Amino acid sequence: MIDSSSEGASAEAKRAAAYYRALLKPVYGGQRFVVIGGPVVGLAGLAASLQKLGAGRLFLLGSCMGAGEPPDPIFDWHSLEQRAGSVREGFTRYESALRALPVDALEALDRFDPDRNALAIGAIILSDVPDVGGRKRFGRRAPRWEALEDKIAIEEFWRALGIRTAPAQIVPVETDALAAASSALDRGSGCVWAGDARDGVHGGGELTRWVRSKQSARTARELFEQHCDRVRVMPFLEGVPCSIHGMVFPEGVAVFRPVEMVTLRRPDRGEFVYAGLGTFWDPPASDREAMRSLARRVGNALLEEVDYRGAFTIDGVLGEEGFLPTELNPRFGAGLGPISLALPGLPLPALSLAAVEGEALDYRPDWLESVLVAESDRLRSGRGSLLLQTVRNETQFDRVIRSEGPVRFAQPGETGDGTFMIGPGPMGSFFSYTPDPNSIPTGPLFAPRAIEAFALADREWATEVGPLEPAHPVR
Repeated sequence: MIDSSSEGASAEAKRAAAYYRALLKPVYGGQRFVVIGGPVVGLAGLAASLQKLGAGRLFLLGSCMGAGEPPDPIFDWHSLEQRAGSVREGFTRYESALRALPVDALEALDRFDPDRNALAIGAIILSDVPDVGGRKRFGRRAPRWEALEDKIAIEEFWRALGIRTAPAQIVPVETDALAAASSALDRGSGCVWAGDARDGVHGGGELTRWVRSKQSARTARELFEQHCDRVRVMPFLEGVPCSIHGMVFPEGVAVFRPVEMVTLRRPDRGEFVYAGLGTFWDPPASDREAMRSLARRVGNALLEEVDYRGAFTIDGVLGEEGFLPTELNPRFGAGLGPISLALPGLPLPALSLAAVEGEALDYRPDWLESVLVAESDRLRSGRGSLLLQTVRNETQFDRVIRSEGPVRFAQPGETGDGTFMIGPGPMGSFFSYTPDPNSIPTGPLFAPRAIEAFALADREWATEVGPLEPAHPVR
């Protein structure tokens, strides 16, 4: 039977979704799971997918409650009620707690699963979590895979494969070494410094800085001194921050379409702000195929070199010289979200985790690729989002409209063409702008629309985001 969530899909896509659900039901059917990987509300999607695959009872163990509608009452859940000053700190604290649960969380988990036969499962876990409260991890992440997320270590991987990247120098966090590297590499627009993963994997621009002056260099060095031993120095690359995703299986690699990363700038502070993603943007056809070819090459290398299977993400910048990769994430990445939305009846996170676990299945990567590329090209989606320091204890929704002029709140009687949401988050609050897909033209960047939304939220909801600037396409 075809899941009603696939009603807008093509006949071929419906067949594929039904095939993969049937393929995965013997893996997940009847098994109890502890779902991990972020706020409780955000875990509900994976839990619902597992439920449709016939899983037994499900327990959601989140870092905090999170923004949005509460999870279905059929799910048991527990919030660790954590707060953090940054995304990196949030992941570190949460994953540390998963490895050594506080008493109240362990008691709640034992009530749910007294015989400790459940498995722990999560789509996005950054570090190695072998078990949760004595429950073995399904799709556990090997340390050698995690190591590739280090923005320093990945340089050796790129070189070994002969992959073209921007010129870079790896230097210690010392004033003279950083200044010499920046002087050698600056092409006129400054340099980008990215720290190592000494204190844990990081992303979202948290330990990445755009250095264009002595003052910004001093501020960046002081930041890196607190968290890193080494820094990668690269010339600043103007262009579109974007990613390309794939999925590795024993019999081959499935490669998907490019995704725009809404990575914005605070030039006065030298900061990059990760603020969402989307599939509305289309790069030039030749660049798209070059990105997909690169992803296939990297996927094959992941299988051969580190025995990796499952989803992966390559982030980079599409600039004057084409797409230049800057990092590799061997795990399920956020950019697969809008790709998955094109065919919600296909349980992509569960499929990836089965591959990571080493389940011997007929994965048919060529078919998966052709269907998902076609559907995600046809059905676009995206979201602008920000983690904020301002504290919100309740979730608020409002419809907005952008039929004429900048985005504004819909008036009584107006349907609107997008949704604002703000609510509790791990750093204080979480804000998102989700446009109705048909209201966004395909081709241009989504980032300028997201900036409009953030400015409106600042004016009307006191989100205190401040001025942000988009990247600029150069091809």
